[in-house]
Amino acid sequence: MGNRSRVLMIALGIFFVGIAALAKFYAYPTLAVAPADQVAHTVSTGPDATIFSVADLAEKKGVTLEAKRTVRGDVKAAQDISKKLNRDVVVFDTAVVTDDEPNYQFPDDKTDTSKLPLSFVQERVVLDAHTGESVRWTDSETGEYIATSLEKADRKTAENGGDEFFRGHEGLVLKFPFGTEKKEYKFWDSTTRKAFPIKYKGEDKLHGLKVYVFEQEVPKQEIPLARPLMVPAKVVDETGDAAVEVKRSYQNTRTLWIEPVTGAIIKGQEKQLASLEYNGEPRATATEVTIAYDDATVKKNVKGAKENGVEEGGYQAKASQLNLIGFWVPLISLIIGLLLLALVAAAMLRPQPVAARARRNESD
Repeated sequence: MGNRSRVLMIALGIFFVGIAALAKFYAYPTLAVAPADQVAHTVSTGPDATIFSVADLAEKKGVTLEAKRTVRGDVKAAQDISKKLNRDVVVFDTAVVTDDEPNYQFPDDKTDTSKLPLSFVQERVVLDAHTGESVRWTDSETGEYIATSLEKADRKTAENGGDEFFRGHEGLVLKFPFGTEKKEYKFWDSTTRKAFPIKYKGEDKLHGLKVYVFEQEVPKQEIPLARPLMVPAKVVDETGDAAVEVKRSYQNTRTLWIEPVTGAIIKGQEKQLASLEYNGEPRATATEVTIAYDDATVKKNVKGAKENGVEEGGYQAKASQLNLIGFWVPLISLIIGLLLLALVAAAMLRPQPVAARARRNESD
């Protein structure tokens, strides 16, 4: 091998090793970031549910619940908070509306409480753009909050909610980390306003996409209420005409199917049981349902689809792109680079006859 050939191979070897380092330590971290402008819609359905009908003051069985979640990124808030915290964060406003009426819409008259949904939760969360972990941010204008109505005055923050109602988000909220591992994490539960352990259970496939399955047990507990919950005595099988104060208990088994490269939630399912309790005993079912993403939502999350003119989901393709940049390009480039450098080293270390060296030097 001549000197020129050796120099060329050394240069190529260094080039490919550099490509490997660039892809692994610059390109991948740059791409493995939650998009600040993300918009996402999910639909979950829960057939054969039992709910407590306020209109009838009785349990209502065999209903189908529909929960619609909207997630929308606040780009400006994310930029401002990232600068102030000196770290990459994203800010998402979320809303979940649950009702037994398909395609429920809020009434124009907000005072008409008979037409309000069975459940409504609105939240603002600040997340680390790489890990998906919640970030505490209590700014009065852009800070995190949770609310059960559309009224801004009803929003609970870490400052006005107090320890009993809202201390701020914790754990994972809307996604898992890029490069999700087969281990235990902590995941947020909006009803209890706490994070609980969520454990890895195994692998599965959804529409051909490999996913990790995680399961979380939210133990039965009393839910703190902003004001006393009063119901007629007959609702809890008590006599008398006076209203009585009841407590609300809640428990949940949550299962999440996670695409591990992006950390995206491809499918979610919850087995909820909420009860009205009196004197420490459950007296009426508030909600009993197994509710999960419908197949159209799961397929959109895997393959991608447009909703309101905006492309959503498509995590199969996104995972392939990230896997290419974060694993295959660095690996193959590193192998090629090291092989080239090894060939040069081997050629230089191999003994050569004196005559052959002289002829090679003359040709160079």
